[in-house]
Amino acid sequence: MSSPASFDQRIDDPEYTTFTLLFVYACITYAIIGFSWGALMGGIPAFRMFVDSAPHGHLILLAHGHINLLGWVEMAIFGAIYYFVPRLVNRPIYSLKLVKIHFWMHNIGLMGMVVLFSIAGSIGGYDPGPEIEKTVTHLMGGVGFFGTLVLLANIIWGYNIFKTGKHGA
Repeated sequence: MSSPASFDQRIDDPEYTTFTLLFVYACITYAIIGFSWGALMGGIPAFRMFVDSAPHGHLILLAHGHINLLGWVEMAIFGAIYYFVPRLVNRPIYSLKLVKIHFWMHNIGLMGMVVLFSIAGSIGGYDPGPEIEKTVTHLMGGVGFFGTLVLLANIIWGYNIFKTGKHGA
């Protein structure tokens, strides 16, 4: 695993600040995507009808929900906690390397989930035949894989924050 922060690393380390801001920028990006997506689903009757009544249309709603919750909300929380905890305990983050891993793993996992939910919902909405069901099932297996990446990223985040608070205590 990565080593603890050195004592000469500052709380306001520029590279750490950059990654903290990347979480905030990702939050803003996902919020705009999620809000726009919701407006389209609500404002375009044919899209709303497809999502509400197609055999797998609800998967598109799940993609929308995940981009809002795991993108907009979680990224805001991560950015805020990455900013406040080091200042609260008056020491740098335990591992900048884990911050970077967390950022990329979470974003890759989230985007994989959203894309596969959307594809499964789109193609599964037109023909609920056995071949489509098989395809949707495989795509949902991929959602599970990418969801596991998000889970592992969140565990890394929790570990890093916990170690930051406990380090040297």
